Amino acid sequence: MTIGFIGTGEITKAVVTGLSTAEGEKPVILLSPRNADIAAELAATFDNVAVAGSNQAVIDEADTVCLALRPQDAEAILEGLNFGTARHVISFMATFGVERLKKLVAPAMRVTLATPLPAVAFHGGPTPIFPPDEDVVAMFAPLGTPVAVETEDEYQALCVATATLAGAFAYYETISDWLEAKSVPADKARAFSGAVFYALAATARNAPDDSFATLTGHSATRGGTNEQVLKNLKDDGAYQALWKALDGIWDRFEAGKS
Repeated sequence: MTIGFIGTGEITKAVVTGLSTAEGEKPVILLSPRNADIAAELAATFDNVAVAGSNQAVIDEADTVCLALRPQDAEAILEGLNFGTARHVISFMATFGVERLKKLVAPAMRVTLATPLPAVAFHGGPTPIFPPDEDVVAMFAPLGTPVAVETEDEYQALCVATATLAGAFAYYETISDWLEAKSVPADKARAFSGAVFYALAATARNAPDDSFATLTGHSATRGGTNEQVLKNLKDDGAYQALWKALDGIWDRFEAGKS
């Protein structure tokens, strides 16, 4: 199978790296010349990766075409490209619904939405997929956990949740910065904060039957330091602000459906 990518940013880099380092036969991968530095780096690193001369060349030579464009640039870039009826188009652009995409890539009719996370580069990321498609699930299975869902609303909700990554990193950046302010060396502050992040993820992963409320309760010992920080964050409206932010992303996705 030949997989083409139009748009060569960080998500394309992660997916290509994951596909090219997974066990088994590697797909042939064609990259658009957009973002030439990343494209050249990937082609130099992996024998199964090459850079095409144009976006149309990617489409002409690939069986499956992945769209990894910034939503604000997509319509201008895709205008005038001929996808053909046989192409399978996979879009990583979370704000574009299926029907809107079909209009942009006509006459191609097989369109799948997927939202891979950066962790697919080291085979550890979940990938929401809609509508369910066996080929797309098989493509992302070696890269982590593909989650195929039955409705576009369910897919949209999972995509909204992926918008919290930067906020989560900033949370631990704040901890790291605070440690530095208390005279902990920067490298140790970063390592410690990252290890706390990893420990929390491992705890949640290994206790799948416990709700997050249960895990929160177990961590917030009455009268303890965790309870105090949790109370401060709640009192300052941190979690209400997060809920509001998620609602804002949902509204943005709703606007992008048509």
